[in-house]
Amino acid sequence: MMESIDVRALASRLSTIESVVQMSCATSTNTLVRRIADECMQNDIRIPEAIIIAGEQREGRGRGERTWHSPAGKGIYATALHALPATHVGILPLRIACMVASFLREAYAIDARIKWPNDILVDGRKIAGILIEARIQGAGAYAMIGVGINVFPSDAAPASAVSIEQVSKRDAIDLRSATIAFVEQIDRELARNPPASEAIARWRELSAHKEGDRVSCHVGTSLVEGTWYGIDDAGRAQIRRGSETIVIAAGDIVPIG
Repeated sequence: MMESIDVRALASRLSTIESVVQMSCATSTNTLVRRIADECMQNDIRIPEAIIIAGEQREGRGRGERTWHSPAGKGIYATALHALPATHVGILPLRIACMVASFLREAYAIDARIKWPNDILVDGRKIAGILIEARIQGAGAYAMIGVGINVFPSDAAPASAVSIEQVSKRDAIDLRSATIAFVEQIDRELARNPPASEAIARWRELSAHKEGDRVSCHVGTSLVEGTWYGIDDAGRAQIRRGSETIVIAAGDIVPIG
């Protein structure tokens, strides 16, 4: 299990996140944060800037209702609650993906890359996942930013997964220090208000895809196959099929071959 964090001392150093909660085990940090936000909204209470960290999740969630493997002491499992303008919600998944990839690159010298829209890969294997849920209230919104990062390998993890310990060039990796550094990193990101163009440009730099790669994507009941054509200025995936460019706002890009 992860050592206890002095959450009050950590929160006092942060500029945007007001409250840090550490739990030994949770069903899902996203589920807990959503309940807090919903209760605040129903009672007309200001939604706090907060983050919940769990040492283990019994029902960790990924995108598309997939599960996220969350064994005790093996990873960072956290969800931040953040208020932002409604117009900024669309670009948030790309911003957070860039933040997580940059964290892994800077803190652990890992060549982390982003699979559209926000899975984090190392040499094609998944090291981190992101699940963002948002609620719009007029011109404002609140987002539940869930992040799972594999710090140590787990026997129960799928073969497609990898961990910081397995690929980092740094020594003396420990979960407590990694978690604190991650909370500080996400706090710095949430304190910023970058233009969408900055997030788009950074995402393109960190993309795991190369133009011309053969890919497929389920869009509704249809399967789109073609070649990767990058993302547009709204962060949407583009797939070329002959002379046609298909723009995809939501889906799961899968390499072919």
